Amino acid sequence: MGSSIPHWAGITAASRSGGKNLNLDRLGVQVKWITKSGMKWKDLDSSFESEIKKVASPNYIFIHLGANDLVFMKSKELIENIKCSILRIKVFAPDIRIIWSDILPRPYWHGTLRPKLVEIARKRVNCAVRSFIKTEGQYISRYPAIKASEHNLFRHDGCHLSQVGIGIFLNNIQAAIETFVLGVAKVFPPDK
Repeated sequence: MGSSIPHWAGITAASRSGGKNLNLDRLGVQVKWITKSGMKWKDLDSSFESEIKKVASPNYIFIHLGANDLVFMKSKELIENIKCSILRIKVFAPDIRIIWSDILPRPYWHGTLRPKLVEIARKRVNCAVRSFIKTEGQYISRYPAIKASEHNLFRHDGCHLSQVGIGIFLNNIQAAIETFVLGVAKVFPPDK
């Protein structure tokens, strides 16, 4: 579930070898891309509850969300909202495994004249949520290969991933889910 980055990743995945399931069918994994461009954290709970009513509870929920909130919300408030949503998901669907997908860096943050402060907030949110996710026994997907300084990984808007960036993002998601399903680790790539 998430905003425009997983939205475009899902569209790209459908045209790649392995398709929208990221070649994970061999592990019995079916991927459903539930995305909305511009989605904010406040939209997660209702979107999740709406989807969970339509189909049986999935084994995993992969959440890539929060970047659209960073410019407009204090990091402390966003962290609390994320924690509450994760706890709500665990109550609503206790068997579901939650995968936190780090908020990506970007060369340009729309809506701010102080991008360095937004980058500090992004790191603070990722760090706090990773720590919380670990204490909850859940899963983490990180993206060390995606750096704001690598402009070829982003579209001209400096916000969305280019096809190269989406390729890295998809490869990372595929490897993370495979790692988690096989029980190899709860963090991908592993902490050093």
